[in-house]
Amino acid sequence: MYRSLIAFTALGSLIVACGSMPSIPAAKESRASGQSSLMENTVAGQNKCNPKSADRPFIIEWDATDLSQFESVTTSDIVFVRYEGCELRVIDSCRNDSVTGALGAYKTVDWTSGSVEKMDISNEGELYAKLPLGAATLGGRVSAGEQFHMEYFVSGVRTATRPAVYRADLDTIAGCKGATHFVYAYQLGAFALGSKKNINAEANATVWGFGGGGSSKQSNAAEKRAGVLESCRGESAKETQTCKAPIRLTLREIDAGSNPDAKAAVAPETPDALNLAGKIDAKMKRSEKAQGHIEAAGAKSSARDGKGCVAELNAADKLDPRPAVVSTNPGSSWSYMRGSCLMMAGQCPAGRQLVRKYMEKIMSSQGPEAIDTQVDATAARYCQGANLSARDQLLQANEAMRLGSQTKKDPAYCNQSYDRVKKASAAVTPNGPDDMMIISAQSTDQEMAAAHCLSRAGDCSAAWTMFSKSKLGSSSVSGAMYKNFFPHCKDFTPPTSGPTADPAAVQARAAAAMSSATTKMYKKDGTCLADLDTFDKSLPDPAQRSTSASSSIAQIRSICLMLSSKCDEGERLQRASLAQKKLPGNIIDANVQSLRHDWCK
Repeated sequence: MYRSLIAFTALGSLIVACGSMPSIPAAKESRASGQSSLMENTVAGQNKCNPKSADRPFIIEWDATDLSQFESVTTSDIVFVRYEGCELRVIDSCRNDSVTGALGAYKTVDWTSGSVEKMDISNEGELYAKLPLGAATLGGRVSAGEQFHMEYFVSGVRTATRPAVYRADLDTIAGCKGATHFVYAYQLGAFALGSKKNINAEANATVWGFGGGGSSKQSNAAEKRAGVLESCRGESAKETQTCKAPIRLTLREIDAGSNPDAKAAVAPETPDALNLAGKIDAKMKRSEKAQGHIEAAGAKSSARDGKGCVAELNAADKLDPRPAVVSTNPGSSWSYMRGSCLMMAGQCPAGRQLVRKYMEKIMSSQGPEAIDTQVDATAARYCQGANLSARDQLLQANEAMRLGSQTKKDPAYCNQSYDRVKKASAAVTPNGPDDMMIISAQSTDQEMAAAHCLSRAGDCSAAWTMFSKSKLGSSSVSGAMYKNFFPHCKDFTPPTSGPTADPAAVQARAAAAMSSATTKMYKKDGTCLADLDTFDKSLPDPAQRSTSASSSIAQIRSICLMLSSKCDEGERLQRASLAQKKLPGNIIDANVQSLRHDWCK
């Protein structure tokens, strides 16, 4: 069955027909709009509805449903149309439902850098030349003198797997009757079109795009649009997701007869058959010299010689410029290598862009967040140079810490990487909850990573200090635990005093000091006061020390003070301790008198 579409509608039911246009006034008079009626007699006027002169029409009439349906069909089959005069009809029945892709399919998207392009429609001649399939909806307004402005951005192109389709291929499918053309390729991106009377833009500025952009009023003035022009210069896959709408078709006529290569493939050794064999052989061979440059590029990439790697790839591309293998094409298997080498050569933004486009091709079934994560992971491994963004500085420093924790580096490398990752982490804000690389870098226990790096580097004392500051170490650090986590420092003995002393050793010493103080107290040995001083030094919380009236061991210190001939000081501490318990004054007095009687010397 046929489905008619306005402006090459892919699966909708719209028809662009010149027959609906008002007749052109006689050539005797000019129109009220000022346009000459003689246009009909010019070459452009006589060919205004000729598909041969308009085989790359823009889509300006499709709505979201049409675009969605078109993209659905292109996932498995080539789109066929009937294209005559100013009328284009999609023939959605022209396919083999039992064998998808039997008549061809579309390759993955070849992404391009792109730029905003502008187009003005000032008269009927320009309308038919530039937007022939928009004549049905715009023709009357243009003939009345109204002018239009259009801006578009091409972010990529998707091409059919077959350069030609032959009539004999379609004759076996009843649903293909009436097909005249097939969609050989279609461009992706975004566009916006509106009447100039509603636009008030400055010269050289874009109205709906960027680099001078328009106001919200101008943005609302767009009568027809697909995608979002403002998103087309985004740096992440998520940002550019709205710059991937089909906006333009490339149509090719269906060739008469049968595919000559198909006939030659089953023919005896005729000149045609031999020619086919030669063509196949040529496609299978790759320049040995170009392959040598590819291998050299791989070796230089492994050695992190980014500039040398790019130079080798440039040489290979020059020798073998086929799109399938040229490294500048995101569809090439060598484009990822080129992107990573650009990063190592100090060209991180260019490398990111190429790697992202490569990832968008090979990860087309996954969401933009997954693609961005892969691009960030690549940037983390390869980006370097003095002009890195704060984001790339954090990713690179975090990767450096990871490498240092797994391979032996020197202590300076560990300390510098730690300082860089802490500084960069404070300067970067994640782009939402799905920005996993940044979130992971900022949530990583960098002190623990630095400790691993330093332990491998042989600086066990510095590793112990970092471990003491880590999330794990600060809560439950011990010499035994340290040696378990850091086998390269199994012979290291942590300090037993000072700010980085082994807490386990400190606690053991404190317990021994308290036990000694208690024993000496009962023996009425005043040196128990020195043991309490040792015990107090092990406690970071002053409220827990024996000198604090709120401490549970304040009474022991009071007694030891009395045993050391410091009865008045001991009494003051005891009274303060009992007051904390809100005891009556007479009880406090009795308790203090008893202590003085029993312990004061």
